[in-house]
Amino acid sequence: MTDIAKHLERERRAVEHQIRDAFRGVTRDGGVSWSESVIIDGDGSGRTQDEARALDTELRWEDLVDDPNWHHETGMGGFNFLDPIGFRYYIAPAMIRCIREDGGEFVSYTLTLDSDFQRELVSLLNPQQAHVVARFVRLMIAAHAAKGDTIYGKPWSDAYKRYWKLRDRGTPLE
Repeated sequence: MTDIAKHLERERRAVEHQIRDAFRGVTRDGGVSWSESVIIDGDGSGRTQDEARALDTELRWEDLVDDPNWHHETGMGGFNFLDPIGFRYYIAPAMIRCIREDGGEFVSYTLTLDSDFQRELVSLLNPQQAHVVARFVRLMIAAHAAKGDTIYGKPWSDAYKRYWKLRDRGTPLE
């Protein structure tokens, strides 16, 4: 399932459980959808935002966790083209996929909040959700450190230092 270090497997399970709990019931009603973000990015398809939004038929964010047709690491559209509603909806399945797949290059950059625009994207996260994002980022730092991966680990460290450290409650890694 994942290349995450064996000693971090318990933490991975705990973080996934906490993500599911903190984001339970979150919808994207009234927000930008994933396919719509591709249109906003200017994909050249000629589709309207309404047509693109109609392509996103999942009923809940949890449906995206195992959906092979949803790609959270995309070169077109994605997190930087969402609004705060869409961001809060899509960040949960993306985090779960990152810890399962030991990936997340684009997610790490998305969570490196170094502009007002990016800070606006996370503005709807409640304190519980912000804490679990911070814990997730710490897990990703630990996972990359365990592999000796300083290149892809650095963006996670940067994200934590710049924003998420202040939202963390310091829950020890399990």
